[in-house]
Amino acid sequence: MTVWIALLRAVNLGTRNKVPMAALRSHLEAAGLEDVRTYLQSGNVILRSDRDVGPIIRCVVRDEFGVDEPVMVRSRDRLAEIAAANPFAAAARERPVMVRVIFLGEHPAPDRVERLEERDDVRVLDREVYVDYRDRFHGNSLSAAMVARRLGLHGTERNWATITKLLSLASDDQDP
Repeated sequence: MTVWIALLRAVNLGTRNKVPMAALRSHLEAAGLEDVRTYLQSGNVILRSDRDVGPIIRCVVRDEFGVDEPVMVRSRDRLAEIAAANPFAAAARERPVMVRVIFLGEHPAPDRVERLEERDDVRVLDREVYVDYRDRFHGNSLSAAMVARRLGLHGTERNWATITKLLSLASDDQDP
């Protein structure tokens, strides 16, 4: 079975879009997904399945919690490729909270990518946008919302520390 990492968008933001992780795990297992685990409260899910898990997770989150937002799904192997391709690897080692990846639901249009990459702190590879926030996240002119608007796509952002932890947790699930 494939190990999947699902990244929920816009959940548990203050008082909005509440999705309790224990309840989410139970509902996903009831939907037939296996070995469901969550990491943090921000909608990071690791599970096993041979099915197309994105639509299943989105339906569960919508039907059980009233939150209808896109779910970005990557296999464990794909997440390892994403980690290996980080164009800001040195910065990520030094400042893992300030280097982030925005996971997109679709491939962005090349002309939009070209305009976005005029900045030296953003690189787009496949369906991922790597961002080096350098010295500050809050108050920076660059944000996940700005990137999504410029690309015209939905996405969800995770910091490098979370990405490496998810990859570690997902790698613990390797088949014997």
